[in-house]
Amino acid sequence: MRVWLSVFILLSNFAHAGNYLDDNLKRMDWGGVEVIWLEDDSLPTYEVSIYFDEGALADKPQMFGTTEAMFDGLSFGTHRYTQRQIVEALEFYGANYGSQVTHEFSTFHVGGLVKDILPTMKMVCHMFDDATFPKKEIKQARKRAITSLKGMVTNHSQLASRVFRYETLKGTGLEHPTGGTIKSIKKIGTLNLKKHLQHFNSSVYKRIYIKGPKEILALKQIMINDCKWKKVAKRKVLPVVKRVPRGDNHIIFVPVPNANQAQVRIGRTMTTAEVKKSNKELEAFAANFLGGGFTSRLIQKLRVERGLTYSAGAYLSEQRNYGRSGISSFTKSETIVELLNSMKEVIDEGSSQIKKENFEISKKNLKGNYLLGLESTSDFLQNLLYFDHIKRDYEEIYEFSEHVDKIKPEQLQNLIKDIYGWDKQVILVLGNKKLVKTLKKAGYKVSVKNYRDYL
Repeated sequence: MRVWLSVFILLSNFAHAGNYLDDNLKRMDWGGVEVIWLEDDSLPTYEVSIYFDEGALADKPQMFGTTEAMFDGLSFGTHRYTQRQIVEALEFYGANYGSQVTHEFSTFHVGGLVKDILPTMKMVCHMFDDATFPKKEIKQARKRAITSLKGMVTNHSQLASRVFRYETLKGTGLEHPTGGTIKSIKKIGTLNLKKHLQHFNSSVYKRIYIKGPKEILALKQIMINDCKWKKVAKRKVLPVVKRVPRGDNHIIFVPVPNANQAQVRIGRTMTTAEVKKSNKELEAFAANFLGGGFTSRLIQKLRVERGLTYSAGAYLSEQRNYGRSGISSFTKSETIVELLNSMKEVIDEGSSQIKKENFEISKKNLKGNYLLGLESTSDFLQNLLYFDHIKRDYEEIYEFSEHVDKIKPEQLQNLIKDIYGWDKQVILVLGNKKLVKTLKKAGYKVSVKNYRDYL
């Protein structure tokens, strides 16, 4: 379990004890690898996050999912230890560990009690240095992954999000999921994973983020001698994402069996040019205003006023060279047209007229959620990692509220029109095949897709 620390204390430190980052954050060099240390002696715990400047874009064509499979398979066995021995050792030390792979970068995190950090990280470094990816375990992992994908047809919300992601990014080179497809997973084997790990160990730029008391610095020799990572100066060159022509706006419909509800997703890809010039605080405000909790306009219109759904959310997420905006909801099959029309109404209203009361409520909600999102020093550490990846200054973390306060209603209106404007969206509906006739009758152009093509 991660140990939580109130962000209000953190931000109080920003304001009253000089600059929190200047007082508590230090940069070091461990064998050519940059280390960011956030000193925190409030509790005898530690967090270590290892950043790799490469993600699923490193996967070869037709081998999508290799990077994620590599990180997942680190604990499957080494020349010295079996999978069971590795897992039991890490459990004995109470370590929580795992990885996350995006298209642009990957991370591996470890956390636990400071008293156990040396044997824990020694095992982690051993895994990176000597993972063998045993054929038996890899075969079982492939089987689990494929079974999970085939079973997705029973999880309509998850399936809708998977299809939607592919359709919004289609043509950009980023459309394939980080976890791969049934076809690509079948091709991933022991030799592929060994070679991929060697590439990550020797050729990928890394940065280490650590949080904890001074005792955590004893990690230095282990990270240098056991992980054996050397300096890699060259950073990954990311592809430029441009707008992909979509033609006339229409609905992509995916029929699934046993559907008594309709899943709805609308959104689009943000290009590299848009991401580079974007106003991050304004974007967060727009997403929060439309679908950020019970006070959002989507919930008020779709749930409170019209009873069309229990939930509706909006998001705008970015990496370094691309982003995605989206709105998601669901409704009963018989109210699908009313839901779509109501969603369009909310967007049109948000881009043309915003009531002062709604504006101020959303502003307070956004600032409060931002503080809660940094509630622990662990989360704060992850923010530093993300800011480094997208090349933003750490100072902006605690200037967020100040920037939000400066936003004016007309700025919000213009951004909603630009990002969420109905005529710019990819619209996906997943549900009973009878809805095709309903949507066409309502005047929508409908393209029917087979859900199996996205697995």
